[in-house]
Amino acid sequence: MAIKYIKARSKGKRTSVLIDYQKHLTTDTPDKALTHHIHNQSGRNNQGIITTRHQGGRHKRQYREVDFLRNNPLKAVIKTVEYDPNRTAFISLVVYANGQKSYILAPQGIKVGDEIISGDKVDIKPGNAMLIKNIPEGTFVHNIELSPHKGGQLIRSAGNSAQVLGKDETGNYTIVKLASGEVRKILNDCRATVGSVSNDNHNLVNLGKAGRSRHLGIRPTVRGSAMNPNDHPHGGGEGRQPVGYDAPRTPWGKRHMGVKTRKPKKASSALIIRRRNDK
Repeated sequence: MAIKYIKARSKGKRTSVLIDYQKHLTTDTPDKALTHHIHNQSGRNNQGIITTRHQGGRHKRQYREVDFLRNNPLKAVIKTVEYDPNRTAFISLVVYANGQKSYILAPQGIKVGDEIISGDKVDIKPGNAMLIKNIPEGTFVHNIELSPHKGGQLIRSAGNSAQVLGKDETGNYTIVKLASGEVRKILNDCRATVGSVSNDNHNLVNLGKAGRSRHLGIRPTVRGSAMNPNDHPHGGGEGRQPVGYDAPRTPWGKRHMGVKTRKPKKASSALIIRRRNDK
């Protein structure tokens, strides 16, 4: 994956590092039948109340209907590699043998004209999807299902991949090491796609200026210590002050950092062998 450094003609471009899309994308026009408009909620709920701060004012975009299920057993041919404004990874338009079209997450190294297929057990080739129990140990995969026939939910962002480690002692689960370092069990009947996700240099991108963040819908974030005491628990005082609590607080007075937010679902927690924050 190639990146490009912008020639410094202004302060905003002096530190910009961007993906060189011209070297990797084959088209800049999506398939109209597989797109639909999404309304910009700007972090507000159906009553117009802000429920997620620091969002709003982004560029208009069309949503690409990506097939995370990958259950079509017919052979398909890669037609394009495209940019998707809704995710960090690239997507590819595939055409199946019966003429059906769909978008999939583009695996690393995929090219126009390559053939892919989905099934219970197929060749170990980037872009092929199959039951995770039939994927050999050591293989890197992405777009992993958590429940059979629900569609991929894990490992979908740019450059990510998980590694298949083997079967558990019961034989009903496959052990997978995720990108975060977490090791967990996945049901054998869940599907996964071979290979890693495309656009692996996305983490090197430097937007360079505040305006480019605003185009993405990201509004400014103000520190609580810079506010007044009636606006934030950290605010007020002459000069700079420490937090002054037993732990940092949200604007509404709740503990913020170091607090467990995971819901105590026994079935889900039982499938985790090693947590991502374990030493």
